[in-house]
Amino acid sequence: ASSPAVVGGVVYVTILQRSKGTKAGRVVALRARDGRTQWSRPLPSRAESSPMVSNGRVWFGSENGTVYALRTRDGGVDWTYKAEGAVKAGLALSGGNLYFGDYAGKVYAIRARDGHQTWKKSTSGSALGFSSGTFYSTPAVAFGRVYLGNTDGNMYSYSAKDGALAWRTGTGSYVYASPAATRTAKGNALIYGGSYDGT
Repeated sequence: ASSPAVVGGVVYVTILQRSKGTKAGRVVALRARDGRTQWSRPLPSRAESSPMVSNGRVWFGSENGTVYALRTRDGGVDWTYKAEGAVKAGLALSGGNLYFGDYAGKVYAIRARDGHQTWKKSTSGSALGFSSGTFYSTPAVAFGRVYLGNTDGNMYSYSAKDGALAWRTGTGSYVYASPAATRTAKGNALIYGGSYDGT
């Protein structure tokens, strides 16, 4: 269910199900030229978080809320971080931090080098603050902000530095897809995102 990452002639991919009927996944590194397995690591839960690869590490989340930092050379675990809910989206890397949301409706920033939590924020959700939606959207990090959509029908913008909520914009339905950030020719910042309302 994830998108692979290809770095240095190696394909990294998370596997949703290790075998039929199990609730466990796997992460695999394959040689790009012929598909030969370089290493394979079983996971205690399913994973559909697309891997992020940089500086000799591969990062991804899993359905039991664990975020992993593995060594690209051998799949060994450098560190793990436990979120409050399932981490199904990919992680975004910017400024030495990893940013992601979970199925408990929380948004996180953790240090890429050691998994130390920089900040964590909650959403108020759409039900008068009594419940929050879930984050399946992989964040976009730009202009000092973290942008991501939620199944509560909102697009959120948080400060990348401290997680302060900058704005929340309602859409007509779920926001699963990842947003894209850009600047116009005149220098205006724009964030694009799609919603299940078809807009």
